[in-house]
Amino acid sequence: MTRLDGVGSGEPFVGRTGELATLTGELDRARAGDPSVVVVSGAAGIGKTTLLRRLSTAGPVAAVLHATGAPEEVALPFGIVGQLVADLPDDARGPLLTTAPPATTDPLAVGAQLLAALGELQATDPVLFVVDDAQWTDDASARALAFTVRRLRRDHVLVVLGVRDPDPGPAWWERGTVGAQPPRRITLAGLDSDDLVELGRTLDRELTPAAADRLREHTDGHPLHAAALLRELPADVLLDTSTALPAPRSFATLVLVRVAALAPATRELVLAAAVLGDHCPLADAVTASGVDDPVAALDEAVRAGLLVEAGRDVAFPHQLVRAAVYGDLPPARRHALHRAAAELVDGTAATAHRVAAAVGADAELAAELEAQARDDTAARRWRAAADHLLSAADLSPDPAARAARLVGGVDAMLAGGDLGRALRSEPDVRALPPSAARSRVVGRLEAMTGRFHDARVSLADALDAAGDDDTRRAAAAAHLSLLSLIEGDTDAAAELAGRALAWGPAAEDEPTARFVRTVALYASGDHAAADAELARNGDTAEGAALRGVVALWREDAGTAADALAAIVRDDATGMSMQARVLALAHLSEATYRIGDWDGSAAHGMLALSLARDAGVLLGAGITNALSSYVASGRGEWDVARTRVDTALGATRLLPWWGGYAYSSTAAAVLAQARGDAAAMHAALAPRVADAAVTGPGDRVGVLPWRALLVEALIGTGDRRAAAAELDSLTARVADRPGWTAVEVARLRAELTDRRSDYERALDVARGSRAELPRARLETAFGRHLIAAGERRPGVDLLRTAHERLTRLGATPFAARSDDELRGAGLHPPAAGGPLSLTPQELAVARLVAQGRTNREVGATLFVTGRTVAFHLSNIYAKLGISSRRELASCEWQ
Repeated sequence: MTRLDGVGSGEPFVGRTGELATLTGELDRARAGDPSVVVVSGAAGIGKTTLLRRLSTAGPVAAVLHATGAPEEVALPFGIVGQLVADLPDDARGPLLTTAPPATTDPLAVGAQLLAALGELQATDPVLFVVDDAQWTDDASARALAFTVRRLRRDHVLVVLGVRDPDPGPAWWERGTVGAQPPRRITLAGLDSDDLVELGRTLDRELTPAAADRLREHTDGHPLHAAALLRELPADVLLDTSTALPAPRSFATLVLVRVAALAPATRELVLAAAVLGDHCPLADAVTASGVDDPVAALDEAVRAGLLVEAGRDVAFPHQLVRAAVYGDLPPARRHALHRAAAELVDGTAATAHRVAAAVGADAELAAELEAQARDDTAARRWRAAADHLLSAADLSPDPAARAARLVGGVDAMLAGGDLGRALRSEPDVRALPPSAARSRVVGRLEAMTGRFHDARVSLADALDAAGDDDTRRAAAAAHLSLLSLIEGDTDAAAELAGRALAWGPAAEDEPTARFVRTVALYASGDHAAADAELARNGDTAEGAALRGVVALWREDAGTAADALAAIVRDDATGMSMQARVLALAHLSEATYRIGDWDGSAAHGMLALSLARDAGVLLGAGITNALSSYVASGRGEWDVARTRVDTALGATRLLPWWGGYAYSSTAAAVLAQARGDAAAMHAALAPRVADAAVTGPGDRVGVLPWRALLVEALIGTGDRRAAAAELDSLTARVADRPGWTAVEVARLRAELTDRRSDYERALDVARGSRAELPRARLETAFGRHLIAAGERRPGVDLLRTAHERLTRLGATPFAARSDDELRGAGLHPPAAGGPLSLTPQELAVARLVAQGRTNREVGATLFVTGRTVAFHLSNIYAKLGISSRRELASCEWQ
């Protein structure tokens, strides 16, 4: 078990009884299976670290996982995760947690394994999960931690984060909340006078109440500043309240006073340690400083409160101490120490020291950094590649080399998905002389922020300026093809992507070109060529997912559901989280269309959660649109409205034909569930009028929205237009016996109100798994039969429809079926049966029924095994069973 002892501010613990009581109360809640996140914030040196150290000894815990952020390690991928898992027992580690995960690892996959590890560590006592100075969490760790914390449910875990004021604003811990609860906040203020009296006693300084009041007023009770004055000032100055205390000095000044009082050898040791970082091996600090008696120097530095021992390492008690020392270094001494440090370490740390030691341009070092960036790019370490290229640009004496390296750095940011950082560099890139690379990067930035006209000009310039350089031509063509696809020019997109592939694109550009060409060929109507291109994708998980989506486009929802479920079930090894989001979203649609609404809801919720964690902008609109279908069909109006509005909002942020298609369909499905034909028509009318939206969708073969349009036209009284649209749609669904074919048959029967058409529609429905259209058809046919005097068969159909709709949970549609039964003088069947399972419980039940262990279920659903056990206990209670065997055999699905 890891403790926080020895890792702290070096200041004694005084006061903070209320804050400690709050934290121990949260620890007791975690012990009872009620996890939470607590953010402890305050100014630097206010006592956050000391409080967190005391919390680890406040009661029995199963384990303490601890990490501390550092500004110089923000760019180190998974640095915080590496600290957290350093002391994990071997049997709690997943493959990605044996050491700090590789930089290329998907952060969400790391988060999933960290979640599994927490599940293994939990016992009767809770796990204490502490990240101090969390504002300096590296991006990869932040995404992994947010993913983990968001999925704590009934776990014995308390997450405590130390955050420095001023509050950095929205950060990963705002995303990483347990359930829907925001983090609990504890803000540390200054100590009161009584606390300062106690602080004085721990430092052998007795303060009178009046002297404590004066010190409190003078320092605002800041414990680090107060402690510094207690150490620095003579006792008579502290106690003589008739004289003024020295003018307030900055923390750096206080530190430097202590540094100045050291023996020369001790001072050199502290200076060397400051250059080496917040913590470093003592041997390295000794070598860099050149001290003859390191033991005596270290003893003096520790007694002065400037360094602390941590095993074979030395560390500063607080980053501010190190920053104050480092900031006061004369340039010549600083550069010399960095040169010495570069000889003591290796890898990226050595490079960083060499860069810090450089004065002016250094062509040799810049070339080395560029070579490292090439290795980073080959390994897909995009952040490291960007950092190395930007440093190389700063060190480049040749303007052309500087420009190329700056552009390459921004290119790496875009490849790694760091759009915000890339946009901050856009002015610098635009200031460079024209080149193919500059135009390509500017064009990508413009395209990703919706400046499509400007992007087309820039990317076209990049293609022209590439000359005979095939790699550069391929890069420009690949991104120009993506822009063409977004704009709806699918022929141009397919042609440009094909040219890019023929030219042999770089590894980072090839996936873009291959994806665009496949989708563009489908959207152009050349399905044979698209099928061939898709086959060339091989057996990758992404290729299998796209094949499942294509099956859904072709109205084969059953095949799509089977294919996409297999990918999710098998954990899609090697599949990016972005691709998994889209696979889950389309699986949600496929299961909705075959009548598995509980499964659809579960897949949709998981897709939304992953999309939020992965930051998938394009996928956010699609996922919210597709996951709104079940919410609409079940009358969960607030949820459905929020998801539809989010899908529409994503389209406004990134306007493209696919976004309009998905969001308008979702809005129409919501209006359909509400029985509002006018709103259905309003949702679809802009789409009908825009050939740039309808054209690609029709050529792909996506048809359900056209059935919604026919229903809207009938509902608004435009029967002639409805008949014309229906005739066109009838031809489109020939030989495609899916959802839309049933809808076409139902709408034809409702438009003609002929028994023969209803009977033909039922024949179509019997050959399909489209449950909602079939139930609505049965409702309409039952109403027709009762009106025609055939009461018994009409009532039978209404009852069948009611049962089908009740099984789906389609409350608004079931209510209309109930109205028909009441109109026939009958009472709807009474609700009853076993308590229904929630989507989360249903997902757990299905996997357990397949024979999965709690750990395996947790890994699939991204929760801990303890959360699975909690859901399983509820499932047993609701179904009146007591074993996994009974669950597999009873009728609950």
